[in-house]
Amino acid sequence: MKELTLLFIAGGKSSRFGGEPKMLSKIGPNDESLFEMSICQMKTSIHITHIHLVVNDENKEKIMVEVNKVVKLHGLNANISYNIQEIPKYRTKPWGTADAVSSAAEYIHTPFLLVNSDDLYDTKTFEMIQNQADLLKNYIIGFTLGSTLQDDKKANRAFITIDSEEQVMNLQENLNIEQNDYDEITLNNQYVSVNLLLLQPHVLSSLKNELDDFKLTNKENTSLEALLPNFLNSLIKQKKMEMEILKSPGKWNGVTYKEDVQFVKNNITIK
Repeated sequence: MKELTLLFIAGGKSSRFGGEPKMLSKIGPNDESLFEMSICQMKTSIHITHIHLVVNDENKEKIMVEVNKVVKLHGLNANISYNIQEIPKYRTKPWGTADAVSSAAEYIHTPFLLVNSDDLYDTKTFEMIQNQADLLKNYIIGFTLGSTLQDDKKANRAFITIDSEEQVMNLQENLNIEQNDYDEITLNNQYVSVNLLLLQPHVLSSLKNELDDFKLTNKENTSLEALLPNFLNSLIKQKKMEMEILKSPGKWNGVTYKEDVQFVKNNITIK
């Protein structure tokens, strides 16, 4: 069983969800939270040694109460830590996912799984990571495009381009896309990222350096977001990191809107 740190991104304001932390949504068969169901999917394949969360000032208390409860309930011998994703005074919302991830740099010192706090990735996905991943490498876990788009709901997805040896050559973030934008061949064969990655800790320092330059250059643009795929792509292009794809055989489910909670509750799997 592979030993890994878990890095959960939960620093956003959840404005489309009414402001409540989506990871606390009751989606389990016994009203378990999304966070608890995520831990249940992972724990049989991953030896969780450390859980770190990127939160905000408004949600940190509720989230940390739940995290400590779940860790104790499931008998995990894991350290727990968190940091606040700061919002500059000249902005109304955080800088984005790249900022959230890089803000955890000083807390992460081992290979780690980066996890969206409002997504579920399926037990089969973590079994694949256990069986196939080399903990000395960086991986992006890809899902087919069609499996990550629900009906006519718009979403952002990073398209993954790979070479013949499964090395990632390019990440292209596509915003506000939906199923009807693509044909069946693309939906079934194009792999995309939903922010599940296995990364080395030095990647966080590289991200932070890139982000510091980005913030300085774009300080006057108060609506621009620093999207993680774009920054990972920059590091790949500069040959500051290499990354392979692991193609998940599992199901992806995500919570964006209130109506997604019941849908996920009806579709999640643990075993």
